[in-house]
Amino acid sequence: MNKWWGFLFSLWLLSGCAPQYETRYAFTPPASTAGLSCLNSCETQSRTCNLQCNLQYGQCSAKAEQQAKVELPAKLSEYDTRLAVWQREMERYETDLRFYEMELRQRELQHDLRRLTCNRDGKESASCLHHHTLLNGLPLLSEPRRPDKMPEKPTLTGETARIRDLSCSNECQCDAQYRQCYTSCGGAVKPYQFCVENCPK
Repeated sequence: MNKWWGFLFSLWLLSGCAPQYETRYAFTPPASTAGLSCLNSCETQSRTCNLQCNLQYGQCSAKAEQQAKVELPAKLSEYDTRLAVWQREMERYETDLRFYEMELRQRELQHDLRRLTCNRDGKESASCLHHHTLLNGLPLLSEPRRPDKMPEKPTLTGETARIRDLSCSNECQCDAQYRQCYTSCGGAVKPYQFCVENCPK
């Protein structure tokens, strides 16, 4: 089992240090004049696609902000409820922790006192035997469990970002459309892997 975990750990280390690649493209323009002229329309289509994509994303982002403004009061009310519960749990935890620390100190003092008595009277004395009996019979103390971290207060910025991530996308495939147009004009598009992180020297 230990060898198996060691193997997995080694793989994890190697994956963290392994080179990271991304796909890029090499463009070879067409040889004909008509093909080169055709590329102009590809450029125009690509610019139009990107403008429309950015416009749609901006409109979606504006809608996300409006939706966040509508939903924020309910989110804040829910946050107030969770915060009140957390505060009560935190107060109970702090009280329990004080009692736990007091009991711990009390036990330590009793232990030290009984140990001194045992040392004074000898290991075979009644006080020493009684001391060991008490130590073995004491219930274990469990440290109180600290509550989870305080709930985070929702904000308009955070809620807008959350809704935008769920409903908006700026992946419009404009680059893929451009590559397709490029090849239809007689050009060549060749993908290759480009190292972006942990690159070999």
